[in-house]
Amino acid sequence: ALAAASAGRVATVLTCRVDDPSGYGRIVRRPDGDLERIVEHRDATPEQRAILEVNSGGYCFEAPAVFDAVRQLKPDNSQGEYYLTDVLPLLMASGRVGAFTAPDPAEVLGVNSRRDLAVAGAHMRARILERHMAAGVTFTAPDLTWVECGVDIGADTVIEPFTVLRSGVRIGRHCEVGPFCQLRAGTVLEDHAEVGNFVEVKKSRLGSHSKAKHLSYLGDATIGARVNIGAGTITANYDGVNKHPTVIEDGASTGSHTVLVAPSTLKRGAKTGAGAVVTRRTVPAGETWVGVPAKALGKAPGKALTPPRRGPKLRPPVKKKRSGRGA
Repeated sequence: ALAAASAGRVATVLTCRVDDPSGYGRIVRRPDGDLERIVEHRDATPEQRAILEVNSGGYCFEAPAVFDAVRQLKPDNSQGEYYLTDVLPLLMASGRVGAFTAPDPAEVLGVNSRRDLAVAGAHMRARILERHMAAGVTFTAPDLTWVECGVDIGADTVIEPFTVLRSGVRIGRHCEVGPFCQLRAGTVLEDHAEVGNFVEVKKSRLGSHSKAKHLSYLGDATIGARVNIGAGTITANYDGVNKHPTVIEDGASTGSHTVLVAPSTLKRGAKTGAGAVVTRRTVPAGETWVGVPAKALGKAPGKALTPPRRGPKLRPPVKKKRSGRGA
């Protein structure tokens, strides 16, 4: 739009209208709408300070003209610096200088402080959320959700409050994410996957209909379909030097507070008991492992574990009837 508005002009200034123009250079226009001059806030008269149209710092120049004007610049100011805005009066002598107003002031927000950065970031995040909502994603509390650019989310997925989705995350359709959840780069949730309270996922894939609902860390993990990750499960992927993968195949499940020390694998339908620590092992398909370090249920060094013996089944005591006393 700025380039189109520059047709027939040697330069065009990108401007915007703001509610509080304090600190910005004011745009003074000629009767025909072209730029007359830019007046800095400290030099503006009261009438000029009432102008709400300000300089955004964006320009479109005719290349030969601006290069010639730049060669004429002099650092005649208290800072001893070369000001790009000083080329505008020089260009006015050789042609028309226009001004184009951005329709949305947020497009040209200046960032000169940490507060300005926060305001600009909030505008960007709001746009990201609006785009996802228009594509069919539900955010139950948009103001309490952080979604970076570069995140893909399928339709009919629900994102709960206090969820952080980092760039490089891909979420399928009909998923549930949050609350209080962080998905980091490289995370993939397939359709109908669920990730819940206080769960962090990094560079991992969670298969269709799989669930990690509570207090877990899943890093460098490949998780199949219909897997249940018990509360407090950790994939210990870092040995202090290198990262290692964890594989949990279809239909497997972990008990609460399971630690899978990578590289470890739970084969199809395998299970761990509560508090199990699997140390760089493969749990065979269909087996259940328990303990620290985890071993197959029913096996122990030197002897086979058997279910505890049950005593004889006790019958409830029989209450004797009292014979009534004669008169």
